[in-house]
Amino acid sequence: MSTSLAALPEEYLPRDTADVVRTVRDSRPQPLTVRGGEHSVEHTDDELSPPDRRIVLSLRRMNRVQAVDADARLVRVQAGARLSDIDRTLAAHGLGLPIVGDHREITAGGFAAVGGLSAASHRYGMFSDNVLALEYVDPEGRFGTCGRNHHADRFRRVLGGAGRTGIITALTLQAVEVDKDHTWLTSDAHRFLDFDTFVEHSRAEIDRPGDAMLQVGRWVDTAPLRVSRPVGTGHVQLGTVRFGQWSSLHPTTATPSLRARRELGARARKSLGAIASAARGPAGMPVRNAAAGALLFAPKVLTLRDAEYLADTVITSSERGPALRVAVFAPLSTYTSVFHRLHDLFADNRERNGCFTVISALTYGVRSPYLHESAGEDHGFISFTCRLRPTGTYTGKSGTPELLRELASGVDDVCRSERAIRYHTDD
Repeated sequence: MSTSLAALPEEYLPRDTADVVRTVRDSRPQPLTVRGGEHSVEHTDDELSPPDRRIVLSLRRMNRVQAVDADARLVRVQAGARLSDIDRTLAAHGLGLPIVGDHREITAGGFAAVGGLSAASHRYGMFSDNVLALEYVDPEGRFGTCGRNHHADRFRRVLGGAGRTGIITALTLQAVEVDKDHTWLTSDAHRFLDFDTFVEHSRAEIDRPGDAMLQVGRWVDTAPLRVSRPVGTGHVQLGTVRFGQWSSLHPTTATPSLRARRELGARARKSLGAIASAARGPAGMPVRNAAAGALLFAPKVLTLRDAEYLADTVITSSERGPALRVAVFAPLSTYTSVFHRLHDLFADNRERNGCFTVISALTYGVRSPYLHESAGEDHGFISFTCRLRPTGTYTGKSGTPELLRELASGVDDVCRSERAIRYHTDD
């Protein structure tokens, strides 16, 4: 049966789909929060209620890889199974997941419920495009199954519902033949100081990726930096820092020197990540910035598995402090316009209100059958992260909520006029 934690009487830890059914039925009409691993989604019919009324259903004990069909290249997993664990199990059969997140704690159910993207999405689309079938429990506590060829409409609703149309409890996933630990990649990197040139290059690479197994573009745009004078009083204001990089990772042949370079780079990144995670306060900012830079300037050679989890060793260093995150799918015909308009929206608000410090962007291609069907063309994924200054330290709007509402309205206007689609994550 569903087990309640003694220390947290509102949290339940089911072990199978039957446990989930019982928990959902027993919890009604109270709202339910579903957690896979690191991520959570709200499962409720109405608007969010106060946290003290909420029941938490955690799927972290539903984490088994249930079956692998190597001949058909299929794997059946529980929703709480981590993608990294699924991939390791598949590796014993000469297989791997085509799309994995950049963090080892991401779970199959949580990733599928939000679509799921990676730097390989220009080849394999979204994670949800590689889901063939699933089991779920609806808001009334009823068990159901669906798939691409079985209740297809329901299948799409559950996959795209972020947990609101049904709690995913098990999935059947499509795998590919690959040896991620021995597939070597070399990075073809292009660096930019001009935003317009970066966007144009990104658009061209998304349109013509060649044999690139992974591709990603990153842009960083800082506010003017204020530093204390070494002597005397006051501050010195430095200029902005604006630069970007596009990396296309292509297959290459391993040599002893490449293996040595990969090992040295892996050790350096892990050490930097550990130091950055421990660095706190203003004194730790240079270290955290260096760790974030390690993501931008990817190593020249690495294995496919290293590349997929490159951000994992330093991810905490780049996530400190409040931030506004906006992500969209832009049709390739409007990709350039969407990128420029979103950047201008955030940069203009930073200039007028001083609300942001660093504005960074991430982009790559997405060849998703589902998205292509809705728009008639492929898409580019564009994600902006804008670091917020503490409320009250900038001029303009009376408070952060009002400012964020204005920005959200601006993003919606861009999406409507350019046929872009908001990508809703659980950040």
